[in-house]
Amino acid sequence: MTARMYPSAGARVSVRPTEWQPSPGIEGQTYHDIIIVSVHDSHDPRFAWVYGHGPDCSWESSDCTAAFCFEVLVSVDVLAAVAARDRP
Repeated sequence: MTARMYPSAGARVSVRPTEWQPSPGIEGQTYHDIIIVSVHDSHDPRFAWVYGHGPDCSWESSDCTAAFCFEVLVSVDVLAAVAARDRP
């Protein structure tokens, strides 16, 4: 088994419709930028769980105190591209 390449905490991943799922089997329909807190394998080898924040959470005026604001499944191909710095 090959270890998967995931971006580290603090990396920014941009996901487009169909590249993410709010829950297993449900395709995401919108575009999101996520600042990664952590990434974890899922039962579906095509996706990994991503915990993170939106870029607006880091604004000085933001009151975000949550450990993470996003908990979504993201395509492992997208995550690998970000980890390899092949994609913004």
